[in-house]
Amino acid sequence: MKPELRALIVDDEAPAREVLSELLENFPHVRVVGEATSVATAVSLCADLKPNLIFLDVQMRDGEGFSVLPQIAPLPSVIFVTAYDKFAARAFEVNAVDYLLKPVSQDRLAHALERILHQPTATKSKPFREDDRIFLKSDSGMRVAYVTEISGIEAQENYTRVYLANGTTEFLRRTMTEWEKVLPKPLFLRVHRSLIVNLSCVGKVLAEDRDTSVIEVTGIPKPIPLGRKPALRLRSALRLRNQV
Repeated sequence: MKPELRALIVDDEAPAREVLSELLENFPHVRVVGEATSVATAVSLCADLKPNLIFLDVQMRDGEGFSVLPQIAPLPSVIFVTAYDKFAARAFEVNAVDYLLKPVSQDRLAHALERILHQPTATKSKPFREDDRIFLKSDSGMRVAYVTEISGIEAQENYTRVYLANGTTEFLRRTMTEWEKVLPKPLFLRVHRSLIVNLSCVGKVLAEDRDTSVIEVTGIPKPIPLGRKPALRLRSALRLRNQV
């Protein structure tokens, strides 16, 4: 039995909402819980109705559908429905399930809904590949970056600070254990309990004395102190990487 999908339709054109709603009647596991005609209404209904699927138009009178996404937590599955194909690449950069062009056919809609069933769940996160893009959603907004642009991740209580190679940072609601499960190995190494580094971003590893070293990492403004065992672990990983 397929899990129930509680869908919110976001489109400022009444005929488009009506057509999509009628098509969805052919899928018993999908229930339309609401319709929104604007970005502001979509954000409000997401908070009230807690849909696990949004059909989202790209261009509406009060803004782009993309602007809805940073204002929703947790983010449901997203299927873009639009008359324009020029936004497709951007849609998949924000991890959309699918991108449907109007007029939507029932077969194409069925394919999009089927893809939702094969998405990785929060409890079984699919590891990223080095060439993947990652969706970084924080309280201040969202951005999309390549996995290889992450230079380091630092634990801060139940949160993590993500450092990007360009010098910017993001403060995310994701634990170190969650990061360790999804980041590609051996590129990323958990040096110690509170630090994960991208080995390709590690510059110098300098011994200050017998028990202390410091490392320089691209995108992290200050050198990072390491104890003896973490420094040995890092040096070993760097040697193995250089041998490949």
